[in-house]
Amino acid sequence: MSSRISWTTGFAILSSLVLPGCEQPAPPPAEATLIRAVPVQETAFDRTAALTGAIQARHESNLGFRVGGKVIERLVEVGTAVSTGTLLARLDSQDQQNVVRSAESELAAAQAFVEQSRTQLERQRALLANGFTTRVQYDNAERRSTQAQAELNSAQAKLGSAQDALSYTELRADRDGVITAKAAETGQVVAAGQMVLRLADPGEREAVFQVPGSSTRLEGEKGLPPVEVRLVSDSKIVANGTIREVSPDVDPVTRTYTVKVSLPDASAAFLLGAVVSGRAKLPERPVIDLPSSALFQTDDGNAAVWVVAQPASTVSLRPISVLQYDTGTVTVASGLGAGDLVVIGGVQKLRPGQKVTVKQGGGA
Repeated sequence: MSSRISWTTGFAILSSLVLPGCEQPAPPPAEATLIRAVPVQETAFDRTAALTGAIQARHESNLGFRVGGKVIERLVEVGTAVSTGTLLARLDSQDQQNVVRSAESELAAAQAFVEQSRTQLERQRALLANGFTTRVQYDNAERRSTQAQAELNSAQAKLGSAQDALSYTELRADRDGVITAKAAETGQVVAAGQMVLRLADPGEREAVFQVPGSSTRLEGEKGLPPVEVRLVSDSKIVANGTIREVSPDVDPVTRTYTVKVSLPDASAAFLLGAVVSGRAKLPERPVIDLPSSALFQTDDGNAAVWVVAQPASTVSLRPISVLQYDTGTVTVASGLGAGDLVVIGGVQKLRPGQKVTVKQGGGA
C-alpha cells in the first residue's frame, strides 16, 4: 500500500515538471502581403490621329440592266468620262424585239377591230333612226364598240411595256461622271439589277479612312474636329475637310471604322483614287497611364484595379474606364484620381480588405 502511494506521488511530481514544458506558443500574427504599387499621376492625352486613306467620289452608283441577258457590247472602260445619256453597254435584244413585234401586231388587230365596230355602230344608229333595226341590235353594236376600244387600250399598254423592255437592253449613264469599276465582260450573262459598271460623280469628292475603334471615341466633344488632308505624292497640296460620316459598324476583317471626310474646297489635284494622309487633332484631356500588369478583370468582365488605402494599408477593388490599350500600358479615362496608390504587382493574390506591405521602389 505504501509503495502504491509513493509511485502515485512520484508520477504527480514528474507530471508537474514535464507538462509546463509541453505548452504550445501562441501563433505569430499573419504577415502582410508584399506588393508593388505606384502613385498615379494625370497626364495630358494627345489625341492627334494621322492615318492614310484615299480620295473617293461622294456620290457613286452601281449601274446594271433592268432585264437579264447576255452582254454583247461594253463601250467604256474604267476611267472613261461619260455624260448623261451616254450608251455604256448593250444586251442581246432578240427576245425583246420579238415581244415588241408581237405587241405591234396585237395593236394593229385591235385598231382594225375598233374601226370595224365603230362602222357597225354608226350603221345601227342610222337604221334605228329609220326604224329598220331593233334596239337590241343597236345595243349589241354599241357594246362591241366599247369592247374594241378597251382591247385597243390594252394593246397599246402591252406595246409600251415591250418597248420599255427593249430599251432596258441598253445601259446608259444617268448623269455626268467617271467609270470607276466594271463587273461584267462581253459574252457574260447577267441578271436583272446585277452590277455591270460603277459611275462616280467627280464633282464632289471626299477622303475615306479606316480608323481604329479607339480613335473614333468622341464622347463629350462639342463638335467634330477639322481634318487636314494632304496628298501623299505631294505633301504641299493640302485641303481642309470636315468629318461627314463615321460608320456605326466595325469592319469584320480589319476591325476598323470607315470615316468619310468631306472636301468641299479640294483642288483638281485630288484625283479619284489618290492616296492621301489625314490629320485630326482633338482637344487634350487628362488621363492616367498604368502598366498593363495593374489591370484586374472582375467577375462580370469589367476592368478594375487594386487601390491601397492609406494609412490602413488595405486594398480595395475599384472599377475603371479604359480609353485605349497599348503594348505594355493602358490609358485610364476615369475611375482614378491623382495620388491614388495602385497595385501593379501581385494583383491576382489579393482580396478586398487584405493587409498589404508596399515594396520599396515598387514604382521603379
